[in-house]
Amino acid sequence: MRWWVERDGRRVEVSARRLDGAWEVTVDGTSHVVEMLPVHAGLDALFWPDGRNFAVASQRLGRDHWRVSLAQLQFEVRLRGPLEREAGGAAAHAGPHEVRAPIPGRVVSVSVMEGDQVKAGQALVVLEAMKMENQICAEGPGRVERVMVAPGATVESGQVLVVVE
Repeated sequence: MRWWVERDGRRVEVSARRLDGAWEVTVDGTSHVVEMLPVHAGLDALFWPDGRNFAVASQRLGRDHWRVSLAQLQFEVRLRGPLEREAGGAAAHAGPHEVRAPIPGRVVSVSVMEGDQVKAGQALVVLEAMKMENQICAEGPGRVERVMVAPGATVESGQVLVVVE
């Protein structure tokens, strides 16, 4: 599998290959062998051979497009085939959609109100899980129809946070 990770306007090529019980991950030509264990939908534990480990949270922003949080870093990840490297991606999710919590946690803040116009990738809610804050973003453009949570609320994985039409 091959991805291009976009961070601070820079595009980094990442590929991954499954090994026996581990993954070989290559980032811009440098290979690392790591273990990744699922903890919950949208949350994994990443183990390095030197003993370091990290929580990895992911949120789907659209078709072949994710936001990934690793320790204190956030990345946007787009899955691309070799011929798509410079091509634009598929259109972002448009139309009515429910933005759901990818993992259980506590709502730290809500950035939108009913009636607000939002664009794809815009932060809607900040959710704290496992001592890490995760921005939950709109999958596509639209108008906020309903905000279903408030700061301080505890949410379960899959719970509707915001409805965008």
